[in-house]
Amino acid sequence: MPSINKMFFSMLCIALFFSSTNQAWPQSIEKQTVLAALTINIARFTTWPELVFKEPESTFNLCIYGDNVVQQSFSNLINNKQVNKRPIHIINISRLRELNQCQLIYISELERNKLIPLLLELKDKPILTIGENSEFLKAGGLVGLENIKGKIQLTINLAIIKQSKLVISSRLLKLATIVNYPIPNN
Repeated sequence: MPSINKMFFSMLCIALFFSSTNQAWPQSIEKQTVLAALTINIARFTTWPELVFKEPESTFNLCIYGDNVVQQSFSNLINNKQVNKRPIHIINISRLRELNQCQLIYISELERNKLIPLLLELKDKPILTIGENSEFLKAGGLVGLENIKGKIQLTINLAIIKQSKLVISSRLLKLATIVNYPIPNN
C-alpha cells in the first residue's frame, strides 16, 4: 500500500475508534464534518468497476442527499480533494433521476418510506451508499456510520456490496462490523 494510502487508513482508524463525545451528538457541522471525512476515506478504500469511469479525466461524483448542514459540511471538507486520483465533484441531489451520475451517495436521515424506493432504484448498480444508522442498512444501504455511545460504528452490508460489483478493501472490512441484510422487496 503506498504511503498516502497508509496515511488515509490511519486517519480512518483514528476517526472510527477514537471519535467520541460526552453528550448526545446533535445534527451539527462538527458531526457532519467527521462523517464527511469518514465518507471520503471509505471511498478511498473502495474500488469501482472500470466501466464506471468512462474517461481518464472523469470526476468522482459524490452525491449528497441531506439538509443544508450536511451539504455545507461536505463542501467545506472536500474542496480540492481527490478519490483514487480523481477530483471530487459534489452534487446535491433531491430526485431519483439524478442518481445515475453518482459514484457515491451519502444519505442523511431519510424516512424509511422514501429510503427503500431510493435504495431499490440503486439495486445492482456500482454506487456506494453511506448512511447514518442501522435502519439504513436494513433498507438496503451498503455502509452505515452510526453513533453508538459517542463512538462511530462502521457497519458494512457485505451481501449488497457484492451485488453492486464494488470491492471494499480487506483492511477496511477488518475495522467494520459485517452484516448480510438482503435487499427488501418493498
